[in-house]
Amino acid sequence: MKKYLIILLILSMCGGTAETDPNDEETTMTSVLEKKILWGATDAKPEVYAAEDVSQATIDLTVEWVNKAIGFWGSYGPLEIWIVGSGKEETITLDEKWCEIRTEKDPTWNKQWDCANGDPYESGDGWSPFYRYITDGGAAVSSYIRDDIGYYFNALIMSSKYPGPEEEDYKLVVMHEYFHVYQHANLSVPELPDTDGDWRTSNRNVYFNGKESQVPFLMEGGAEYMAQYWYSKEPGVDSGYLKRVMENKAQAINPYFSTGKSLRELGYDEEFNSYDILTWFVAYLIHNTSEETFRVDFWTQIEDLGFEEAFKSNFGKSADDMIDEFDTWVAQPVDVLLEIIP
Repeated sequence: MKKYLIILLILSMCGGTAETDPNDEETTMTSVLEKKILWGATDAKPEVYAAEDVSQATIDLTVEWVNKAIGFWGSYGPLEIWIVGSGKEETITLDEKWCEIRTEKDPTWNKQWDCANGDPYESGDGWSPFYRYITDGGAAVSSYIRDDIGYYFNALIMSSKYPGPEEEDYKLVVMHEYFHVYQHANLSVPELPDTDGDWRTSNRNVYFNGKESQVPFLMEGGAEYMAQYWYSKEPGVDSGYLKRVMENKAQAINPYFSTGKSLRELGYDEEFNSYDILTWFVAYLIHNTSEETFRVDFWTQIEDLGFEEAFKSNFGKSADDMIDEFDTWVAQPVDVLLEIIP
């Protein structure tokens, strides 16, 4: 899937000029430039940027598992991979590299707010794209498809801990994050600027989960199950791996029921790992249909059909009705649940 987004730019704002024929009925009073922005399937290789204290082995490992994910699910982008180490000065230098790359690719980039600003490393008053990773660790994908910028891209960010590159889970996290790239690539509708300053409020969330407020639901449940499922098929991974993982994730079942919430309402900050019960929901969807139905048919139809209709079309009933069915099913003993895990 290759999508081109057409943006109309007033030439005078860009310092350009255009010759027009006043007698030409097709000529408007506003001269515009059509700018094509690639978003979606691409043959371009990801660009990799790493802090100076990140080893070549970590860079190679990260790229290896991004490439594996590309082999599983396809190449989407534009994609940049940013790898953060543990040193503050090295991370500040990476912040500076971020701003350099952004302004090089996009003259409309807001250097005041979207490059590092203030003093996030010491006083905590300010922001940078990478400062939190040297203390909090983790990983993320940030999707930059917005009307107020001129270059759209995904940034896949990996850190040096939680998990670290020496841990097996690092490979899975790389794959989990790349599946987010795949998810975002299937939606070409730009994100509108936030109106309340909350990054979790976006019109894009309506496409991904049926309401404006961002929740983990199928974004995180899908990324986690797909990473675990495809990793379990790798050479050298034992045949019981996926069942063991899912048995461990079943510990989230009782805490989920205790919340009294629907799966669609679970947040990122629950007292238990909401990703785990959501992974079970995706496993249940796939068991009742197929992996391809979830990965290909559902995600590629969301933009055209909308979330609710795409869900019903592929899984046979509304999301709310399917959640009710799942709640009854998942209340069974874990040994029974594991029967659906390949």
